[in-house]
Amino acid sequence: MNEKKIRSIVELIRGQGKLPTDEFGQVLAVDELVGWFGLDECLSGEEMCWLKAELAALAEIQRALDELRISQQLRCEG
Repeated sequence: MNEKKIRSIVELIRGQGKLPTDEFGQVLAVDELVGWFGLDECLSGEEMCWLKAELAALAEIQRALDELRISQQLRCEG
C-alpha cells in the first residue's frame, strides 16, 4: 500500500474546496465520491479502504462545519 499516494489524493480533494453534494445539499455517499473523483480503478483494495475512511472523515467534517455556520447565522439573525 502506498500511503503517500492516499495522502496526496486526499490533499488534492481537500484543496478543491467543499465536497460535491446531491440536489438536497447533502455530501455524496463515499462510494459516489470515489466515482465522482474517478478513483474507482486506480487504487488497490487496501488503498481504497483507507481512502474511503478518509473521505468519510472529510464528509463528516464538512457536515459539522456546515451545521456550525448555520447555527452562527441563526444566532446573528436572532
